[in-house]
Amino acid sequence: MDIVINILLPIFGIAALGYVAARLGWFSESAEAGVASFVFNFAVPFMLFRTIATTQLPDKVPWNLFASYYGPGILIYAIGFLVARFIFGRDIMGAILTGMGSAFSNTVLLGLPLILLAYGETAALPFFLILSVHGIIFFTGTTILLEMSQSRNSGGLAALPKQVVGGLIRNPILWGLFLGMATNLAGLTLPTPLARIAETMQGAVLPCALFALGSSLKRYGIAGRVVQSMVQVSLKIMLFPLLVYLAGTYMFSLDPLWVQIATITAAQPSGVMVYIFSQKYGTAQALATTSICLSTIGSMFTLWLILWLFQGGL
Repeated sequence: MDIVINILLPIFGIAALGYVAARLGWFSESAEAGVASFVFNFAVPFMLFRTIATTQLPDKVPWNLFASYYGPGILIYAIGFLVARFIFGRDIMGAILTGMGSAFSNTVLLGLPLILLAYGETAALPFFLILSVHGIIFFTGTTILLEMSQSRNSGGLAALPKQVVGGLIRNPILWGLFLGMATNLAGLTLPTPLARIAETMQGAVLPCALFALGSSLKRYGIAGRVVQSMVQVSLKIMLFPLLVYLAGTYMFSLDPLWVQIATITAAQPSGVMVYIFSQKYGTAQALATTSICLSTIGSMFTLWLILWLFQGGL
């Protein structure tokens, strides 16, 4: 429990600073939008570029691990979408972001330190294998779906392919992903000045995103979309890890350690990038802020329970 608390408290601390600053009038809505735009358009692409370009890719694709994690992940994404669309009556874009929030984990800010502290270096390989395609799958898929929805609303189906492709080309996150992959596959080493620029920009992602997230609570409040958020949080921190555990154990016969790492990764709260996407596309901001906060609070208990079960409670 100490591990979880020691990692979660700094997260709430930065978000609380943003909230207090907004309440006191020291951080305006335009400043919040500017910081969120900086994170999405510059800091995150540099982070993804550097991370993927410098990650040691495996010689053999671990299909069983990917299927155990991303099979349930895509299913949870679809369930979140359908629940939002047909039970809560959200529009297509709001339902897409609900799906993303139900399946996209806070792998870097919370998952990485928690798993390494709990398991040590033996957990590094399965965790980074999952992480290596985490952004590619969820960022790319969500961007395509959002661009398709936006294009359908603005230009009709005839113009849809052109507008989707144009939106993808203009999306800086995808540029970061694909340039990083190209650099890695080509065996290139980042020049020192570029590597330092990317590293510095990467350091801005988490505090800026969390500060902007906290400031947004003044405008949207924790009460925004509470019922829908609670359903989304249940999918994220309860059903998703349960399905990953069952798939890894009984369907794909993963090594028990790898099952544990995949399950704990799935049990992480919704990632801050859900909020960044909501800001970028101008929809579901209240749902994103509330769900991230509630899932982070709830994960303090679910992660403690999962760790206890895996480390001797069973």
